[in-house]
This record gives sequence, C-alpha cells and structure tokens, in this order.
Amino acid sequence: MAEVGIKRILPSKIKSLFRMMMSPMKAIRDNVEQIPIKFALLVGGLAFMEFFLITGLDLYKTGQKGLLFVLFSSLTGFIYGITIIPLFGIIIWLVTKLFKTEDTMTFAIKSICLSYSGALIYGLIGLIFSLFFSWNVSIAFGLTGVLWAIGPMFYTIRRMSQGKLALSIILSTVIGSLVIYSWSFFGKI
Repeated sequence: MAEVGIKRILPSKIKSLFRMMMSPMKAIRDNVEQIPIKFALLVGGLAFMEFFLITGLDLYKTGQKGLLFVLFSSLTGFIYGITIIPLFGIIIWLVTKLFKTEDTMTFAIKSICLSYSGALIYGLIGLIFSLFFSWNVSIAFGLTGVLWAIGPMFYTIRRMSQGKLALSIILSTVIGSLVIYSWSFFGKI
C-alpha cells in the first residue's frame, strides 16, 4: 500500500520541479502550498550540493584542489542549500511583512527553496557532462542554474509584496548576487 503512495507522490514532486522551472508564476500560485517543506529544503540542498560538487570537480580536474576538497564541496553545498537558502526566504518574508503579505514564512521558505529547481536540473545535467565527458561545467551548468532561480524568486517576492515591482527586482537581484558572491568566495578557499 505504501509503495503505491510513493509511486503516485514522487512523479508529482518531480513534475513540480519542472513546473517551477518552466512556469514559476503558475507553480507559485497553484502548487507551492501542497509541497511539503522537507521536499522544498531537499531541493535547495541537492541543487547546491550539485553546484558545489561540480565546482569542486572542475577545480580537481584542473589540478587546483584535491579529491577531499570535492567531497567537502558537496557537503558544504548541501548545508548551504538547507540553511542559507531558507534564511533568504525568511528575510524575504520579513521584508514583505512591511507590505502586509498574507503569505506565511513557510510559504516564503518553500518558494525560495523551490526557486532552485532549475539549478537542481541544470546541476544534474552538468554532473553528467562532468563525469562522462570530463567537461568543466560549473559556469555553463552550475551558474546558469543558479541564475535561472532569480525568475521564480522574483515572482515569489512580487506576490508577497502585493505586486511591488521595484522591491521584487531589488530583492531578487541582491539575493542572487549574494549567492553568486558566496560561491565565488568558496572557489577561492
């Protein structure tokens, strides 16, 4: 009986990843409330685990870092995705409370974590190209996926701020920039 439930739930969650990537406004409006927070956190964790992993692999393949750094990268990325990304969701929620958002902090956390669905998908593709074709992919696939998240993040902020366009642009740009800066800092360790 439990197996049937797992088979039915898993495809809907995978569909939600693609929905968030391809039609974020519709996904945020129709789908985010039904997604368990654990799944959203897992998306953020896995997306950044892949992003930091492919960064570590690129540095390893070019002789700049050792294999232990690759493992450290992967773990660091997962921790980053389940702690820092939800923290950004909380910050967004606090800022949008000034605009009388009716959305909950849980909605904000789930939406921001799920914004990285594209990064998860891009990271997986990048990992395949890295492992099987020995390409350096952290820019082409990793960074592209992270940049892709700015769109869904923008729609989330716009919804939560009652349509404030300038606030949505500023907050999504600042958070996107912080993510990219922290990644570039990590690569220099």
